[in-house]
Amino acid sequence: MPFIAEVSARHARPKSCQGLLYAPLRDDLTYRQTQRYTFGFSGDDSALEAFIRKVLVDDVCQDLHLGGEPVYDGWAFHLDYGMKSGALDLEKETILNYHREVADGRFTIDSLKIDKRLYVFGEPSETSTEPFIKDIVNPAIHTWSVTDVPACA
Repeated sequence: MPFIAEVSARHARPKSCQGLLYAPLRDDLTYRQTQRYTFGFSGDDSALEAFIRKVLVDDVCQDLHLGGEPVYDGWAFHLDYGMKSGALDLEKETILNYHREVADGRFTIDSLKIDKRLYVFGEPSETSTEPFIKDIVNPAIHTWSVTDVPACA
C-alpha cells in the first residue's frame, strides 16, 4: 500500500494562473502548488513518517499532509505531473541515496514517485485543463494526470 505525503507552503496564497501559461486565459483563475511524494515501502510507517518530516518538510514554513486526500478545498481540478521513470530525477535520487546512508533497518523505501500538484481554482464548468497540460507538461519527460472536482463537491 502506498504511503502518500503532500507538502504545502504554510503561508503561500493563491497565485494567478496567468504566470503559468503562455496565452492569456479567458477567466481569472488561481492556483496553489504542492509537492506530493508516493512511497512504496516495507517496515515501520511511523519511522517513514519521521524520515519524511526530517528530510522533506521545513517546520517553519511548510505543512505535511498524509493519506492522499486533497490539501485544499474549492478547486476546479488538480494537475499532477512528475518525471517519467526513465528520466533523471535528481531530487528522487538524492532522497533515496540519503535514506541508504542513514538507514537503521526500521523501513526500506522500495519505490518513490514525486509529483508537483497544481490545484486550480475557478468555476469548474468554465475551466479547461488543456492550456495547463499543453504549457506545463513536457510529454517527453513527464507523466501527468488530471483530477476534476468531484460531482458532489
